[in-house]
Amino acid sequence: MRIAVFGAGGFVGGWICEELAQQSDIEQVAFVRQWASAVRVARRGIPLRQIDLEDVDALPAVLAGVDAVVNAAMLPPSREPELVTTLYSACANAGVRRFVQLSSAAVYGDLTGHVDELSTPAPATDYARAKVAMEESLRRTAGRSHPQLFILRPSIIYGPFSTAWTTRYAARIVDGRWRGLGRLGEGTCNLIHARDVARAAIAATTADVAPGVHVLNINGPEAVTWNSYIERLGDALGVTDRVTPNAALFRGRAVAAEIMRRAATIAWVRQAYRRSAGAARAAIQNVQATTNLYPSLVELKLLGRIVHYTADQASRILAFHPSMPLETGLQQSATWCRVHGVA
Repeated sequence: MRIAVFGAGGFVGGWICEELAQQSDIEQVAFVRQWASAVRVARRGIPLRQIDLEDVDALPAVLAGVDAVVNAAMLPPSREPELVTTLYSACANAGVRRFVQLSSAAVYGDLTGHVDELSTPAPATDYARAKVAMEESLRRTAGRSHPQLFILRPSIIYGPFSTAWTTRYAARIVDGRWRGLGRLGEGTCNLIHARDVARAAIAATTADVAPGVHVLNINGPEAVTWNSYIERLGDALGVTDRVTPNAALFRGRAVAAEIMRRAATIAWVRQAYRRSAGAARAAIQNVQATTNLYPSLVELKLLGRIVHYTADQASRILAFHPSMPLETGLQQSATWCRVHGVA
């Protein structure tokens, strides 16, 4: 079986390629948009090719002889629906039998309680709205063509190479001496290790399943609070003298950090930074480092949201069960962070 992975230079794409490399009965080819992102996969000896998904004319040649495609490419939200549907159509023309698309549980927005695949998406951010638009476009196209379509909606993906939910939180725990966030962190942290996401994607390419489009939540084996995640990651990192900040003060600082982040996107502010030097540049960098300690307002809502993304469908359809215990995943993540100078 020949599997093509798009987005191989990214966080999840890299994990998928590494997992595929351990399976002797699968031939894979990995695609990156820029050679600069290929180092992680290249060191494994995995065949690599460079392609930009906007280069539609190049797709037929690279898809020749491919049985299944996994698309984990990070794309501009404004272009994602168009580019992913174009890739799917090219796969249909090339005779690819199965197409696996990585989406996100972010499509459910601010929904709470138990959320399954029948729950109506309620995207609350541009990122989530792009995912919903992409899913809808794919499902319309898949309704009148081949290959068989799988859309996977992972929850919070953590593990080595994760910027959003591992290295960023490790840095916050170290620099901010976080033990937890008190009442601000009582929401559900739906963690799934990147290796399990990779295993789910591979299962979607190989499982013997009924015809049709399958949209599946992918979640980890344990549901913990964000406070628990922060405390246990801090323990794994060996950070001492941690404290739980005052909730009202922390929220106020998060609002101030958000204002500073938005100010940094203003053109004249960016120009002033580029022109600054010496003490002025150092002062600006210190402000940036301070703002990184605090979550965005969207993230702050997530930290307090009580929700569980049920993944029974993935178990039933793919016979997929997450195998990475949270404690093991946290220890692995902490070790990786220390080796790479994050903590």
